[in-house]
Amino acid sequence: MLAVLVTATASAQTRSLELDLRDGQHLVATSLTGSPEKGFTARVGNRDQKLAPGKLLAVRVQLAVAPKLLRVELVGGDVLHGAIAGGDADGDHLELLSPVLGKVRVLIDRLEAVVQPGVHPSDQKLPEGVDEALFVSTGRGFDLLAGTLHRFGSQGVSFQEDGVDDPRWCSPRRLSSLRLRGGMQPEKAPALTLLTRAADRVGLTLQSCGPDGLQATLETGQELKVAWNDVACLCFNKDVVHLSSLKPKRVVQAGVNSEITHSWQRDRCVTGGELLAQGVAFGRGLGVHSRSRLTFTVPQGATHFMTRVAMDDSAAELPVRAHAEARVLLGNKLLFEVKNLVPATVPHDAGMHAVKGGDTITLEVDFGRGRDIGDRVNWLLPMFLMRSRS
Repeated sequence: MLAVLVTATASAQTRSLELDLRDGQHLVATSLTGSPEKGFTARVGNRDQKLAPGKLLAVRVQLAVAPKLLRVELVGGDVLHGAIAGGDADGDHLELLSPVLGKVRVLIDRLEAVVQPGVHPSDQKLPEGVDEALFVSTGRGFDLLAGTLHRFGSQGVSFQEDGVDDPRWCSPRRLSSLRLRGGMQPEKAPALTLLTRAADRVGLTLQSCGPDGLQATLETGQELKVAWNDVACLCFNKDVVHLSSLKPKRVVQAGVNSEITHSWQRDRCVTGGELLAQGVAFGRGLGVHSRSRLTFTVPQGATHFMTRVAMDDSAAELPVRAHAEARVLLGNKLLFEVKNLVPATVPHDAGMHAVKGGDTITLEVDFGRGRDIGDRVNWLLPMFLMRSRS
């Protein structure tokens, strides 16, 4: 497969880079250069700091806000935003024009949904016994058309409704959502997860970082160049297990006098947006609402656990003053506690704690003053550090 070079907005690096290191350090740099294989050099203050291969865990640059464009969802959690630009005649891929990444190729076998902005996932679900369906806008709602996806093209989506002899084109304007069942997971876990300023979330293989941005490769083999000003967050996945990729052993959620206001989410704020704290996006984590208690089994090979916790930035915009308490427990042992968790404050660092396989880690958020109103809490980059496999 030929690689296609996609150049995002070419702009010089102008933002500070927040770096998380494997030893628990947090640095603020003005530049980052290097590669995963050879290591990186971070400009911190007026000096260069060398970072050995495998030492860098995350890079944060700015916030991430989804544009009002089609949202393409892939099995495994990747998300892209843009306009349908075309596809191939065999129906193997979709070409999407992204405001940040340019024209990218998406494998149809990995596709889970194509959704208009503002459409809630609970509004348009695949009925039992239906594997592919087109939801078409009617002006006052939508019609569900069960059938078969044929291909994408500049005209939109070619879809054959059950009982109809031939496929028909549905323009992007009429499309409310396309939903598919049975898509494939990526062939291998990505070495890096990129979250762009436009809330695109894609797995990448990073080639190098330079003064202007990064060069990387998508799972399709397509090459990308992304300017630092288009990056929200980078998460390195080597020898790391993110809690958002695990199934909890136990989940307890409850409101003060009723059911939970919002259920917990993976890699999202509890209300569905990106995980934002102090105007910066954290690409991986857990969004919860008080009261919540999530318990995870420590995987075999894990050596340490680390996380931060903060109120999501959206809580500061509410007409109430949110207040909560947060705790981290190893079994029944308290490792970390903050009793004054409020909006618009720097994330609290829970520290680095030794663990072993089979232990349990519990992330607990409890009511503070003001009951549970507005308690939108983010566990930021909760992860287990694993023994190196190299």
